[in-house]
Amino acid sequence: MKGKWCLLALALICLSLPVMAKDKDKGVETRFDNWGIVTVPPDITMEEGTQPFLTARSYGNDVVRMLEEIYPAEPVCWQIVEKDDASFQYGYMLRYSLDIWQVEAAVEGKQQENAYLRDIGSRPSAQTLASHANNRLRISLPSEFELVQPFTARKVRGTTFYESRLRHVLLINQSYFTESIYVLAWQHGDFVEIAVIFGHNEEDQHLPDTLLSALENAKKMPRS
Repeated sequence: MKGKWCLLALALICLSLPVMAKDKDKGVETRFDNWGIVTVPPDITMEEGTQPFLTARSYGNDVVRMLEEIYPAEPVCWQIVEKDDASFQYGYMLRYSLDIWQVEAAVEGKQQENAYLRDIGSRPSAQTLASHANNRLRISLPSEFELVQPFTARKVRGTTFYESRLRHVLLINQSYFTESIYVLAWQHGDFVEIAVIFGHNEEDQHLPDTLLSALENAKKMPRS
């Protein structure tokens, strides 16, 4: 009888652990609040936390501070490492979960949303927000950044995403290094989920593309 109680206790402990699973074939599953369950290949490790990033060297290597200059909002940061034999790729992801009026204020460069519009239920459309976001990108990007693709709608498994791509060329140790920055946003109800992905994306290195696909194909996403 004592053995049965031990097995029951073990089962309860397992059920109470955070939802993160690793399978050699299926990859690693991580639950992102308000987004869904995101699956990445087993050679990619993601941990919540901030880190200095050379992309933002004119902002003290602080990516959060750099992005606040364009869109004032508070993100959750993720450190990302992809291991390929003896080599490593490093990435960084900032996730924002905002209501639609906060997004409207951010794309207009304001710290506070319009409370009146919220109170009367005047809700901007995702298409309008994407258009305003593109306008702000064109006038607010640091000079060394290039807008490769403005926010463009793309439907994946019934969800409409708005995707934008930027490029940043850095001179490191007398060599040029190109970094990709992907921005992915989608709306569900009165809320907008946004992910900003930083990483190297040249030759056989495709970490940003891998992360973008994982986010677009997340399971159990909230209904739009």
